[in-house]
Amino acid sequence: MKQALITGANSGLGLATARALAQRSFNLILLCRSEQKGRAAQAEVQKANPAVRVDLITADLADLNAVRQAAAYVKTTYDRLDVLINNAGYTPAKLEFVDNIEKSFYSSHIGHFVLTHHLMDLLKTTAAQTGDVRILNLSSAAYLGGRTARFFRRIDDLSPTFAYCDDKLANLLHAKELAKRTAGQGITSYSVHPGAVRTNFGADTPGFLGKVFSLAGPLMRTAEKGAQTSVFLAAAPLKAIGASNNGGYFADSQPKKVYNRDATDEKAAWLWEKTMPFV
Repeated sequence: MKQALITGANSGLGLATARALAQRSFNLILLCRSEQKGRAAQAEVQKANPAVRVDLITADLADLNAVRQAAAYVKTTYDRLDVLINNAGYTPAKLEFVDNIEKSFYSSHIGHFVLTHHLMDLLKTTAAQTGDVRILNLSSAAYLGGRTARFFRRIDDLSPTFAYCDDKLANLLHAKELAKRTAGQGITSYSVHPGAVRTNFGADTPGFLGKVFSLAGPLMRTAEKGAQTSVFLAAAPLKAIGASNNGGYFADSQPKKVYNRDATDEKAAWLWEKTMPFV
């Protein structure tokens, strides 16, 4: 039975993705920041399919020691990991910094990078046996507003909107470079735009973006619909995804062209090297 780990699985897209994969007979590991919310999600996912195993691990992606400990626990507890879905993320209501790096970038990119790095041995072991392991990074069309020149810099007057855009560009670039570095090893990587999803995501967002989220609520898609592309990339036959789309950016279960001057192979390699000291 295939096994998937999903970060941020306690609500919204992550929870909808977990439920859908449980219904497709995946065993699930839910990595959540809050144990209380995680337990509620664990029960809900288990209800979707009582025949699968649903486990909970708690860790804050902004705490790299906790991320390393979580990865170490996964490696010693499980003998396979077929799908890793780096789903957790948030729109910052205000700027906060960890080690002089904007916090949402720190958790969404650096935290997921460190988690993926420390799970790579298990992912490769599984791939050697099955020839089919997948890594998904939840990005967004907001990557369009991202700029690598702002990455890793403390910019006290940065708009929270642009902070979020930077996160999403980093998620896309990480998937792009992952695909290159694991090529030929039975591992494929993708970034995902779920669409504008009606969840509590963005509820605390101030300013213009907050107004957009508020006004657009009735027009947004459900979490279940937003999760469809992640579920497709996690569970569909590789042939349906397309071998040439490894490292690609997907929306509505289709590969999409990327429009950002910083979304290059060179920038993806630069981001990798710049993030490696954090592992």
